[in-house]
Amino acid sequence: MRNLILIAVISLNAISCQTSDKIEEVVVIGGGLMGSSTAWQLSKYEQNVLLIEQQDSIYTFGSSFGDARISRSLGPKQNVFSFLQKTSISETKNLIDFLNDAELEELHSMEDIYTTSPVTYIYSKSQLSEVEELLDEQTVKYEYAPNSSEAKEKFGMKISDTTMVIREYKQYSGTLNPKVLIKKLHQGIRKSGNIISYNQKVTSLKKEDGIYKIKITDTKTGTSKSILSKKVVAAAGPYNGALVKDIAPYFSRLINPKRLFLSFLKIDSDKYALLTIEQEIKLKESYPVAYLNSEIFYSMIEKYDEKGSPLLKIGGHFLRTDIKDLDEVWAMQLTEQEIQWSKENTADYLAKLDLPIKLSDLEFAKGYSCVYSLTSSEIPYVTNILDNDSNVDSSFVLIGGMSGVGAKGSLTYGLIAANVLLNKTDNSAIYQKAKAALGVKRLKKDLQK
Repeated sequence: MRNLILIAVISLNAISCQTSDKIEEVVVIGGGLMGSSTAWQLSKYEQNVLLIEQQDSIYTFGSSFGDARISRSLGPKQNVFSFLQKTSISETKNLIDFLNDAELEELHSMEDIYTTSPVTYIYSKSQLSEVEELLDEQTVKYEYAPNSSEAKEKFGMKISDTTMVIREYKQYSGTLNPKVLIKKLHQGIRKSGNIISYNQKVTSLKKEDGIYKIKITDTKTGTSKSILSKKVVAAAGPYNGALVKDIAPYFSRLINPKRLFLSFLKIDSDKYALLTIEQEIKLKESYPVAYLNSEIFYSMIEKYDEKGSPLLKIGGHFLRTDIKDLDEVWAMQLTEQEIQWSKENTADYLAKLDLPIKLSDLEFAKGYSCVYSLTSSEIPYVTNILDNDSNVDSSFVLIGGMSGVGAKGSLTYGLIAANVLLNKTDNSAIYQKAKAALGVKRLKKDLQK
């Protein structure tokens, strides 16, 4: 009887830890914006791709979570981040065209993803040289108020003479919906004939005899298995460091996850009902906003409720705190100080807009903890990894360290990652500049530091 029990236990363990004999062409780990964008771009290149995501098809946490992220194009000449955003828009159009191809009617549109709206930037006079560089030979349509009188005339804003305002006007600048974009990327990946495996958490990643062995556990059943792949893309956001600890342990030093809070505020319904149509339009056209102070207050309209009232999303780009447990940080509640900071900065902005909404009219609706994956320069990586002998591993690409700048350029990050993995290139000067800023040469420099 003991022997039968032992045989049964061994058999169960063999089933739960089985290794497939099939060798995948490319495995992308992480089904958020970066991983999904990369898997889609690889699918466009007719690669056989397996995308692995530890959550279900409907996200419940992550930096790609939610209905709105700022999409903005304004930047100095030859600015890499402007290039990333502009190219991402054109790549998104390609995705929409692909999804609509051979359909009886157009089921997908850019407006499903993007909400075009003026983007407002607020600077202090101490940043004048930065503003002058930004506006020098600027090709994006904008308006500039260098002082209080012009801000009043152009935007109906009440600011001090130590403040400057810029407003950007461009199609698809405003906000984008990461939840919808991820859904469409997944549709494109599947329509290309590739597979997405949800609820699969990678617990081990190693390279043996030139092949990657990836151990994954099903988060619903608890069963484990190993899969083999010739090429891998790591796009696991703040989990990248732990993911590649056995093949590129230095990334745990180069990328440092930090918690940020996001606060969602409503305007008291009675007070909002008293706004004139002109004031409602003014409110709508004054979001999103980025106040380029030391904390970088940013805010946007997440969505509108059934009565047409806006839900305001607020964050502070540099208000970062340490993380004790990465799996638990997503559920952390906002502190009273964080909620108060959100209300005070929102009330201050609404006062600048000369709208009759005070701090007491703002109601806290909900809060959310987000995670930035930070590099020392705050510029992300899209790079091959280096092995123990500092040789470039051309069969592995890591994409991460987004520090809050990933969403607006997500499809370009994915395009560059796919090109790096497949040794494809684009000879344009700005593409090469972006690749150098994100890639393996920069990685080597960072490691030398």
